[in-house]
Amino acid sequence: MKAIKFTKVALEKLKHTNKTYRVQDQQTVGLSIEVRATPSKLKVYYAEWSNIVIDKNGNQKRWGSRRKVCRYGQKPIEAVKKVVNINLDDWKKDTSQSSSKRTLTHLVSDFKRALPTAFRKASGKKIKYKKKTIKSYSALLDCYVLALTDNSTTKQMLTAPYNVDGTNYYKKILADIPLTELGKRDIKIWHSRLEQKPIAANRALAALSVAMDWDSQRPIPAYKETNPCLRIAKYTENKDKAFIEDLPKVLEIVKYCNEQLYRDPQFLCFILLLLEIGERLEDCFGLAWKKPINIADQKKCSGWIIFEKNEIYLRDSKNRKDATIGLTDVAFKALMKLQNLVTDADTAASWAVGSMWVFPRPTDNTLPINNSSYRSKTRDFLFKFGMATRELVRVNRKVNGHRGKRSVYKYTNILTLKHLRKTYVTYYGRENGLEAASLRMRHSSMEVTKNHYFNEDQDKLKVKTMYGTSDNVVELKKAANDQE
Repeated sequence: MKAIKFTKVALEKLKHTNKTYRVQDQQTVGLSIEVRATPSKLKVYYAEWSNIVIDKNGNQKRWGSRRKVCRYGQKPIEAVKKVVNINLDDWKKDTSQSSSKRTLTHLVSDFKRALPTAFRKASGKKIKYKKKTIKSYSALLDCYVLALTDNSTTKQMLTAPYNVDGTNYYKKILADIPLTELGKRDIKIWHSRLEQKPIAANRALAALSVAMDWDSQRPIPAYKETNPCLRIAKYTENKDKAFIEDLPKVLEIVKYCNEQLYRDPQFLCFILLLLEIGERLEDCFGLAWKKPINIADQKKCSGWIIFEKNEIYLRDSKNRKDATIGLTDVAFKALMKLQNLVTDADTAASWAVGSMWVFPRPTDNTLPINNSSYRSKTRDFLFKFGMATRELVRVNRKVNGHRGKRSVYKYTNILTLKHLRKTYVTYYGRENGLEAASLRMRHSSMEVTKNHYFNEDQDKLKVKTMYGTSDNVVELKKAANDQE
C-alpha cells in the first residue's frame, strides 16, 4: 500500500481508475483512504489495524480489520486524523473481543467480496471465475445460506424450527452459527431443510463448499476445521434430456426458417443456426461477421464466421477453449442470405448494416443480443410449433365500437431454445454414434453426453431374433452322441 502525507492537495491528486486502491497516511497510524473505481468515484477514509492472536501452540496469527470513518470532504482532514487517534485503541479491543463470535455470514460476505479477483483450480492452473459464475454463487449464497430472500416459503424453510428425529427440534439458523461451533451436522440439517427444492439445495451446497474451500486457502482461515460440506449426500436430480422427438417437426422448422427468412432475418437465422450447429445460446449471441482486427474487440466476441472455409471459430464459454465448428450447407447458405439482406437497403435486416455482429441487439446494433432480446419472438415461435401452450387470461373487448385492451395469454413452455441443442446432439448421435457426438460437442466424457443430451432410439434397441436364428434356419446336424 502506498503511503503519502495526507494534505488537501495530495488527496485531490489521487485519481480514479478502473480499479479500487488504498493509500496510507504517513503521519497517522492506521489511517488510510480508499479511492474507488468507477462508476461510484468515491474517496472514503478508513481506520485499519492488524489483529494478533496466540493459539494454544504458541503460534502467532494475524488478520486485518478496518472501520469506515467518513467520506472524503465530509470532515476536515485534521478532524479525521483526530478521530482515528482517539478511537483506534478502542476499535482494536472491540474487534479482538468479537473475533471469536464471527459467524458463517462473515465468511460468506468475505468470499463474495473476493470473488471478482479470486481464482479456482482447473487442471493444475489458476482460472478466474466467469461473471456468470460469480453472479450465480452470490445469488445462491444470499438466498439459501444468508436467507436474504423475499420468498416467504424459502425463508420459512431456512429459519423455522426443524424436526430432526420426530421429537427434537433444531432451532439454529445456519447464517448465525459462530464459526467455532459450526460442524457437519449443521450443514446436513440445513441441506435437509431444503428438501422441497432439491436442485437449489445441491447448487447452494456446492457454492457454500467453494466458499469454505476459498477460506481454507487464506493465510489465516476464519474456519479452522475441515470443510464441513464434503461428503454430504446430494438429492437425486432428474436430468432434463427433452428434445423434439418428431423428426418431421424438426424438418418443418428448418424449412420454415429458410423460406420465411426475409420476414424476420436475424431471429429466424438464429433459430436455424441453433438447430444446424447445436452450440450453446451464449456462444451464438456474440458471433461476429469476421475476425476483428483489434484484440480488444476479439475478446468481446464469442466467435466469428470464416466464410472461405465454411467454419465458425468459437471460444467455448464452458471450458474456455478454442474450437472450430464446421457449418452445414443449410447453415452456410442461411448466413450468406442474411448477409445479403443486411447490405440491401430495402429489407427487414437493413437496420443492422454496419454492425460487426451477426445478431445485433434490436435496440442498439453496436451490441450483440442477450437472453432478453428475442423474448416475445421466442414465445410466439415456440407456441407456433407446439413447443409451448397458452391459456387465455383476458378477452379483447370493444368499447363503443373502438378496440379496447388486447387479449392477454399465459404461456407455458414445453421446450425452450436450449432444447434445440439436445435435439441436435440426439440426432447427430443416432446417425454417427455416441462417441462421435461427445467429440463433436467437446464434452469431457461420453458420460456427460449420455446423461444430459443424448437420447437413444428405443426402436433400434429392440430385436426380433437373437444370434442369427429364425424360422428358416437349416436344422443343425445332430451330435454324434445324440440318441435317435
